[in-house]
Amino acid sequence: MGVDARAERRVAAALSLALVALLSVAVCPAGASRGAPARFFGVVPQAPLTKGDFERLGGLGLNLRLAVTWSEVEPRRGEYDFAGLDRVFAEAAANGTRVMPQLGGAPAWSTASPAPPPLGGSALAEWRGFLRALVERYGSGGQFWRGRGQRLPVRQWQVWNEPNFILYWPPRPSPRGYVRLLHASAATIRAADPQAQIVAAAVAPIEHTYRPWVFLRRMYQVPGFKRDFDVAAVHPYSATTAGVEYVIRRIRKVMAQAGDGGKPLLLSEVGVASDAERPTAFDQGPQGQAQFLERTFSRLLAERRRWRIAGAYWFTWEDAAGFESSCSFCQYAGLFDRGGDPKPAWWALRRVVSGAARRAVR
Repeated sequence: MGVDARAERRVAAALSLALVALLSVAVCPAGASRGAPARFFGVVPQAPLTKGDFERLGGLGLNLRLAVTWSEVEPRRGEYDFAGLDRVFAEAAANGTRVMPQLGGAPAWSTASPAPPPLGGSALAEWRGFLRALVERYGSGGQFWRGRGQRLPVRQWQVWNEPNFILYWPPRPSPRGYVRLLHASAATIRAADPQAQIVAAAVAPIEHTYRPWVFLRRMYQVPGFKRDFDVAAVHPYSATTAGVEYVIRRIRKVMAQAGDGGKPLLLSEVGVASDAERPTAFDQGPQGQAQFLERTFSRLLAERRRWRIAGAYWFTWEDAAGFESSCSFCQYAGLFDRGGDPKPAWWALRRVVSGAARRAVR
């Protein structure tokens, strides 16, 4: 690493003590502290995390949004492999990191192809069995937590990812189809853990498909949609802070028009890159990436009550090994480079979090 690990741990420990004083609710009520709610910020990794990664997450009081892929957990019908997830939950709990699983990824044995959502034939029933197994293991009172001294059961489950994007909802995004999946998923999760919160899949600005606010409006037109989730979600991707704000405002307008304006809104991905293989506005360079993070996250803190923001997750933790044709900037969106060294964006995140902690304890 390019930093003094011992000095960083001392700083992280000091920040953790300050963060204890933050509020423990997702959205601050009127009259609450002017600092950030506890665990307001989080990250989304693209690759397995190391022990050192978990220590950094815990030291800064960050949440973890974890992609939990059905095809990896249940590679064969009825045969579950929890080894990888057990390691993640154990390390996260040991460092005080709250995990929010993002659920998706149908296996080949359940559908005609690994990609389509599990809506046809027996796929939906099998999907519900997968959800039940997860919740009974990692939710409130889950089997995994029994006898453990450090317990952080899952409170929030996010059902699917970007259903307005053909990559995640082939062959064609369907508002009604997603509502059907959400309805079945919410019923299953709540039956297994009445304390669980359902986070709807985040809609995102994607070219050549539904705009996120249009897709959300059409989901609200499906009867029962509002009852099936507790927290709305959006990925307000933009190369500017003003663009992020624009997406949030459009989403909030749709929610208010649907009579759902009081519900929290989670930004489960937001970010730009420090480099790119192809020209893109999301390539801000190392210093530009850090400036975007600091401006945007500071803005979200300042407006979190008015916009009812439940939290914000930076995409991503560490740069990816290879280029993704479906994402022009994902490879270099990390807070750390491929060697594990922190980029300027990591230090920017630390400044935002430590500043929020100082304001909270005044």
